[in-house]
Amino acid sequence: MKENLLIDKSIAFASRIIKLHQYGKGECEMKRFVLLLLATILLLSMTACSGYNGIMREHLGNEDNYYDVDAVFCSYKKVDDRIYLYVSIEDKSAFDSSESNSEELRLELVGDNCDILNECLANNEIREGDEITVKCSTWIYMDSTLYYIAEIKGQEKTFLSFDDGMKNIVKYMGDNKSLF
Repeated sequence: MKENLLIDKSIAFASRIIKLHQYGKGECEMKRFVLLLLATILLLSMTACSGYNGIMREHLGNEDNYYDVDAVFCSYKKVDDRIYLYVSIEDKSAFDSSESNSEELRLELVGDNCDILNECLANNEIREGDEITVKCSTWIYMDSTLYYIAEIKGQEKTFLSFDDGMKNIVKYMGDNKSLF
């Protein structure tokens, strides 16, 4: 709503500047218009910033929004400050219907959870073909899948406990809040 009001005012101001400039009175007004235009662009670009807004923090911080999924570990990939786990699962009903066509499902680790799992992966404690149970979010928000992993268990070992996983996810979101 604020953005719409600002855009409307910017358009009205631009119309006024154009009229003044046509009559030769707008040198100072033109500078103000350019500054206002730049401020508007900056404000609009800030609203598109990445980060976790209140809705995301509330949903992903709620333990009730995480589900146990039996999976077979396929592979992993490190990308920036994240680790993507690729797993195969039989029952994909908890996930988006577009996932049902793919053989592997991509789940995500963020924050300190990456450090915990990175050590396990480096030591080959989890290998391709291993059966694991993950507790993850199955949430899609604004066309983004947020399949965050809060817990990983093998048949004999817990690699990431749910309490630690949730604590780390909440901390990560708190450290990466969006401006709006």
